Amino acid sequence: MVDAVVTVALDRLLQMLTSQGLEFIRFDRDFKEVRTELLYIKSFLKDAEMIKQVNQMAMLRIIMQELREMVYDVEDIMEDFELHRLKIHGRCASLSSLKFFYDKRKRLGIVRERMTKARERITTYLGTALALPGQGPEWRRQQLKNPILVDEAVTVGLAEDRQKIGECFLEASGHLTVIGIVGMGGIGKTTLAQQIYNDSSLREQYGYIIFLTVSRSFELKELIRSMLRKLNESEDSMRGDTWDLLRTLHHKLDKKYLIILDDVWGADEGLWWESLKSGLPHRAGSCVIVTTRDEEVARSMGATHRCIHHLRLLSEENGWSLFSKVVFARDGGHCPNKDLEVIGKEMVSQCRGLPLAIKIAGGMMVAKEKCADEWSQISKHLKQELATHNKDKVVFSTLCLSYEELPTHLKPCFLSLAMFQDTEILLHKMIHWWIGEGFIRERNGKTAFEVGEECINELLDRCLLIGSSKSLFQNKVFGCILHDMVRDMVIKIAREENFMCLDDKGRPSLCVQSRRGGILRSINLERFELNSKSLRTFVGMQIEDSVLKTLCQNMSQLKRLRVLDLSLSTTSNADLIDENSLSKIGLLQHLICLKIENCRLKKLPNSITNLRKLQILRLYNWPNLRRLPPSITTLEQLNIMQIFGCDSLECMPKRFSNLHNLQILWGFTPGSWGHKGECRVAELRHLNQLKILLIEIKSEDQIVGEELNILPQLQDLKIEVRNGSSELAGKINYWFSSLQQLQRLRLYGFQGVTTPTWLNPTSLPNLRNLAIVFSERLVKLNPVFWNNQNAKWKVEVLVLMHLDELDEEWNMIKGALPCLKLLKVEVCPKLKLFPFDVTRKGQWKKG
Repeated sequence: MVDAVVTVALDRLLQMLTSQGLEFIRFDRDFKEVRTELLYIKSFLKDAEMIKQVNQMAMLRIIMQELREMVYDVEDIMEDFELHRLKIHGRCASLSSLKFFYDKRKRLGIVRERMTKARERITTYLGTALALPGQGPEWRRQQLKNPILVDEAVTVGLAEDRQKIGECFLEASGHLTVIGIVGMGGIGKTTLAQQIYNDSSLREQYGYIIFLTVSRSFELKELIRSMLRKLNESEDSMRGDTWDLLRTLHHKLDKKYLIILDDVWGADEGLWWESLKSGLPHRAGSCVIVTTRDEEVARSMGATHRCIHHLRLLSEENGWSLFSKVVFARDGGHCPNKDLEVIGKEMVSQCRGLPLAIKIAGGMMVAKEKCADEWSQISKHLKQELATHNKDKVVFSTLCLSYEELPTHLKPCFLSLAMFQDTEILLHKMIHWWIGEGFIRERNGKTAFEVGEECINELLDRCLLIGSSKSLFQNKVFGCILHDMVRDMVIKIAREENFMCLDDKGRPSLCVQSRRGGILRSINLERFELNSKSLRTFVGMQIEDSVLKTLCQNMSQLKRLRVLDLSLSTTSNADLIDENSLSKIGLLQHLICLKIENCRLKKLPNSITNLRKLQILRLYNWPNLRRLPPSITTLEQLNIMQIFGCDSLECMPKRFSNLHNLQILWGFTPGSWGHKGECRVAELRHLNQLKILLIEIKSEDQIVGEELNILPQLQDLKIEVRNGSSELAGKINYWFSSLQQLQRLRLYGFQGVTTPTWLNPTSLPNLRNLAIVFSERLVKLNPVFWNNQNAKWKVEVLVLMHLDELDEEWNMIKGALPCLKLLKVEVCPKLKLFPFDVTRKGQWKKG
């Protein structure tokens, strides 16, 4: 991880030296000297990875920790300069500026001296080690240039296991049946459980199917809440104690159900299973599947001998098949080279039949050139890792090597996963964090968010992440989970590298030296140290309002914070929220990413204007928010603004055109015609970088004909209509005539009888994804949708949901969309001749 930090710091330093021009010319010599020291450190660290692997030297670890802190200090100084530049904004230097320059030069000198002494210590204590072969050939840590997204459904050798579990389903009688899937870590328990969960045929048999990860550090109350959320229960019904929640669960499970509890470690601690079982009605045929490493756990939960299934190791043939499907996905799972097959089979043999180890090894090779010499080096490296660790820890050894082989820029991204425990990881949370800390940036004409999506795809392809949720619209992964063994490894490395503060159970925590920390649910914040002036990222998950209050009172101590991501508990007490709770937010002047969810405040404080470096602002589920402060339009660095789930929001403030760096804008609510101080759609014409727009319409006077034509660069547009009047539908019909670059369109709540006239292949020549949702009055697709001699649709994904009156035939739609690859339909009862039941949920895939 240290080399990644140094690389980021060095890149940022070089960027500052070139971008600031003559503004900080007086520091040119100071920066160059620090830059030279950083280059020495970077050169050393390239060799240090090998030293660490061979000797595990305690002295190396001490020196690396010292170097890491110095690199952080350089980054802090750079951040101070950047903030100062934004503040003075061309004004002449004042007395305070002169003092600032004096203090920073003094601090730069101190850091430079520390670096020089550290270099001397490296020579003194590690001189012999530095003579070892260094960085190795250039094939190591190669970036995966073209992610292929290995299909998570790819499995090998589980057909017989799946059949035996199916037999247990058939034998399930009137009482609740518990089925145990037992085996060592990495043998495929989670994979089999997910395969069962995703089996569409089971949807016909069970009214409810729930998949939950339990793991070691769960809380029963939160486990029940997770179940209720998956049953679409309202948050208001989750405010009671554990027994209230169990009663709600018992009432909600009014049909035959299947519950999958993955990664259960102990059934006797606190008798949690007996408590949970009391909330599960004994409906005929209902089942609970539990995956565990310990057969006794399954027995104690009620699984009988016939219903306990042990997974077996893969044969070498099946192991090679799995490896090939991962590595040679582009070649249909077939190895194109005999030499590679010999080396690959040797690697598979080293994995000893453990599917996770084989997948991780295969994921590592996806990024490598199909070259025998390169593969041989990796195979030898894998043998070294297995020799270093206990032979029983095959998966762990493979994971360690996979981490070492990650490209430098991916290592901090991967380590940040240690923050999230046993829950689905929403990928936007990860990417926003990475942007906030500078782990990723714009590159090769792609936005930072797009670069972040590429990083996610690469971690998926390397089998370090498991895709758990896909977007209904784009068929893209938006949620992931970690295998418990991957989680254990990432926690171990995050601790070793001092990447973040974790408690003894691996949960996010806080301490004085924290650079990154967090709090999960209702933990009392007062017992944590909040005077960490080094804290860069703080993540609060399902926190109580009292925690928010304590946090806000201590904001003056968190001046280095770059990422603040708070999700408040939806069951907390609204009376505890003070309208001035966030008044000190302006003290966090280095903040780049601000995200607050489930908040009952009515306004954002005007002090938000002090956040001059803010690039990401996300407010979700603020039901009482009516207006944004006009000062928000002074935040010119904003790239991503997501204001949604704020049903009381009336409009956006005027002068939105100042936000010229906006790339993603969700929840834009236009002002009404003639109202002063309210932003109209026309103001967005100056946002030349805007690619993604979600716009909410509530009344006819928010729309002017042809208005959206001012955004020709848009690639993704979602129109949400909150008012079902025919007059509003008529205005939307003429909202624009052409958006040539648009690739994705979602039309939500449109209440016209036919689709808008602009929904045709001439107006939208590059459209690839189309969704029409909750348009209850829609009867027909407009004639211009079909009859166009000059252009053909390029739509590849079509989603139709809750269209009660839409009356069209499958052959007509299929004929009009020659490029269609995926069709998803849900509750559209009047569609005709479709290849599945349109009254429920169904899909069609080409080929």
